[in-house]
Amino acid sequence: MDYDDLMGRFHQTLKIAARNDAMLMVMDTLIKIAELLIEKLEKERAVEILAFVLCYPMRPESRARAETLYLELEAELCPRVLLDARRLADELTLDDLLEAIIGAEAPPDTLG
Repeated sequence: MDYDDLMGRFHQTLKIAARNDAMLMVMDTLIKIAELLIEKLEKERAVEILAFVLCYPMRPESRARAETLYLELEAELCPRVLLDARRLADELTLDDLLEAIIGAEAPPDTLG
């Protein structure tokens, strides 16, 4: 499966999870999207997502994966990128992030 197919599936999963207030599934899917972005060398976008999800409750194994990915990126990216990602995570709502990722199709007032 190629990048576009995977991203399309992740977008579908996010829409369904958000519509059903399935926070754990939303967080897991966001981590998977971050992993895919890292593979595509879009590390700045990935760290923005990871900084955001680390502010939310999630399964212990999901948190461990997100923290590992974030720490790996922290070692590669400049401090300013990390600071910007953390600042963005503080400013965005979950709705904002979902809209940025999947577009205006994200349901309003979900989980945020």
